[in-house]
Amino acid sequence: MTAENPKNAPKKLGSFPRNQSGDFIHSLLNMGQAKGTMTVERPVYTQIKFDEGCPQTETVPKTLRRRISVATSSCTCSRECVKDFLLNLFPFIRIMKNYKMPSWLVRDMLSGLTVGITRVSMGMASALLASLPPVTGLYVSFFPVIIYFFFGTSRHISIGTFAVTCLMVGVAVDRETADWTPSVSNVTANGTYDSLDASNSEFIQAKLEVAAAVTLLTGIWQLCMGMFRLGFLTIYLSDPLISGFTTGAACHVFTAQVKYVFGIKMKRFSEPFQIIKTFVQLFKTITETNVATLITSAMCIVTLVFIKECIDPRVRKKIKVPLPGELLVVVVSTLISYLANLSTEFGVATVGEIPTGIPAPVLPPSRYFGAVIMDSFTIAIVAFTVSVSLAKLQAANNNYEVDPNQELIAYGMCNTFSSFFNTFVASASLSRSLIQERAGGKTQLAGVFSCVIILVILLALGPLLQTLPTSILACIIIVALKGMFLQFKELKKLWFISKYDFFIWLVTWLAVFLLGVDLGLLIGVAFSLLTVVFRTQRPYACLYGRVPHTDIYRDQNKYRVVREIPGIKIFHFEAALYYANAEHFRNRIYSLTDANPQALKAERAKIEEKKEREEKLKEKLKKRIKKQNTDASLNGHVPSRRHTSEPVALEMETIDTSPEHSELMAGNRDEVPSFDIHHIVIDCSSVSYIDSVGVKILSQVIGAYRHVGVTLFLSHVKTPMQNMLRRTNFYEKNDQEMLYLTTHDAIVAALQSQQDLLKELKKDATTRANAPSPSPLPVRDNNNTCTSDTPNSLSGRGDPIPVEV
Repeated sequence: MTAENPKNAPKKLGSFPRNQSGDFIHSLLNMGQAKGTMTVERPVYTQIKFDEGCPQTETVPKTLRRRISVATSSCTCSRECVKDFLLNLFPFIRIMKNYKMPSWLVRDMLSGLTVGITRVSMGMASALLASLPPVTGLYVSFFPVIIYFFFGTSRHISIGTFAVTCLMVGVAVDRETADWTPSVSNVTANGTYDSLDASNSEFIQAKLEVAAAVTLLTGIWQLCMGMFRLGFLTIYLSDPLISGFTTGAACHVFTAQVKYVFGIKMKRFSEPFQIIKTFVQLFKTITETNVATLITSAMCIVTLVFIKECIDPRVRKKIKVPLPGELLVVVVSTLISYLANLSTEFGVATVGEIPTGIPAPVLPPSRYFGAVIMDSFTIAIVAFTVSVSLAKLQAANNNYEVDPNQELIAYGMCNTFSSFFNTFVASASLSRSLIQERAGGKTQLAGVFSCVIILVILLALGPLLQTLPTSILACIIIVALKGMFLQFKELKKLWFISKYDFFIWLVTWLAVFLLGVDLGLLIGVAFSLLTVVFRTQRPYACLYGRVPHTDIYRDQNKYRVVREIPGIKIFHFEAALYYANAEHFRNRIYSLTDANPQALKAERAKIEEKKEREEKLKEKLKKRIKKQNTDASLNGHVPSRRHTSEPVALEMETIDTSPEHSELMAGNRDEVPSFDIHHIVIDCSSVSYIDSVGVKILSQVIGAYRHVGVTLFLSHVKTPMQNMLRRTNFYEKNDQEMLYLTTHDAIVAALQSQQDLLKELKKDATTRANAPSPSPLPVRDNNNTCTSDTPNSLSGRGDPIPVEV
């Protein structure tokens, strides 16, 4: 802020010092010549003049009545409509119609058999996470896969067990059966129940009923979201959030398997701080470790890691099919357990009885619905998000598209149907999906072939796995968690890419780790949405400057070549203007332009107050002197000079005679304080939306600057913002002519009263690079002062500039 009159401001355009930016301008011009030049000559457009010359397309407001009318008019029962409906509901018809025989059949068969072998071990192992018998994992690997073949749009994802959803089901199952008392006592020495004891059929049946209820409600939630086209909800779960959530869930999965590795029987603790409670209890009961189980687990982990890290990478160079390490470990450990009689001789816990055949369908009991309805909603969101993200990734890699809404229907049908067969929630698995793709699978027919392996196990080979130690299944899950734990590496990359994404990942992981899966996910989503508010609450704002010889305006902080136009500030705000950042908008425009109208008005008021006080004192002195002279005349003598000066001197003592006051009064005898700018142009190119509070603040800023002699223009105003300005009666107090089509239009309009600068702007826009290079113009430095080597000049080199004003 300065007391300098804007009329006395320098009348020269800022340009480049030759020793700093001449090479850049020369290269910029050469680049323009290489791409071709463009000369444009047109009038200056305000937004209203442009709209008059180029009328906008009239849009009919979409009222509720009109929306219903359009929706009902599209509901016809024509043959084509029914055909499209059926093809969308059953995508496999289109897939099989374009099926390439026999090449795709061979690939799908090989891929399906490979995935089927993996499903056996992973399915049985995942059942432990859900606190259910291992055979239920085989059911999940069979029924949902068949249903998804008919309704799914992805050709490569593998539906079945997924560790995170299994864990979430297990949390609900253990919570609802925590107070269950068996009719036949099955209490161990430490007072806990063995949930996998086959003899305790009532307890197992209770857990199966809870899991079936959760699965049915999950399917219903997904079906409802699919029918109401709510597939877009996944956009609120960002990749950092999903990564942090799955990593935190992996910590819970690992913790849940530790007791099987050590052979210790412990109950599953409730959330929050479940992991901490589990490890505290583990160390308290570490002396009860079953040595045979621990040795078996250690050998299993070493074998699996050796196969996956050393042998499998070398084998994949020759064949696409990965080695079935898990199946090999299951077969060998089952055989050793049977021959050594580990269950009887060493007390090693085994899988136990595996019933043969397909279970009879049973309706899940409704008495658990009220208790698990929120659990099922969370599981439905997580299962859909993970599955559809994986489906989109596979579709992009193989050049086809998936329909999120149809995927919701497919997942809902899978879970709803399979809930009648003692299963838990199914979801896509990354590891199996990659195996299916790498093995050459082309369609979901590969999943049908994988079900053949599961069907053989269920009908004939299931009893052969009765001696399989449960610790082997736990080890398979632990080794499979390696990919999830490697997601910790993303933190370093996210720190350099985006601090917001870094903290979303970290907060979500900490919340899941400490507070549990359900509450952790809720906190992660809330924090993720809160960061959106943070980003828009204090968005980036800057001043723009003009690139010499062009009509291009860019950020002064990022481009050293740009220069301010004297007397004009160009303010750029990179966010929607709404209630949360409206005050930030006002503060930033005041601070960046160094022109606070409130402070200027306060200074002017202060000066006026002092002037009035001085005038009153002078009048008072004059009256007193006149009175003294009158009294002296009445007394018959003329007062001497010495007597008349005494009261005047006494009164002058009350007047502020400080140097600051004298300087201030001296500088304001002819003029009042003012800014060294006369126009501010607000570039609204990044303002996609403005609400009523934003319009109010904008109008207040315009009015405040108007009172101190500064005019505001708006440029690049988008249609939604124009509509909001019109609806809020913005133009009752402000002129419509203040809206300009581009920033350059606003600058030219602002210079209409500055003809010298306007002529120089036109000359600068058409200068030639091969002309003699003059001395640099006055430019604004960081202290907002004007510096120059010579008073008037224009710099520039190169070929003709492609822009004319």
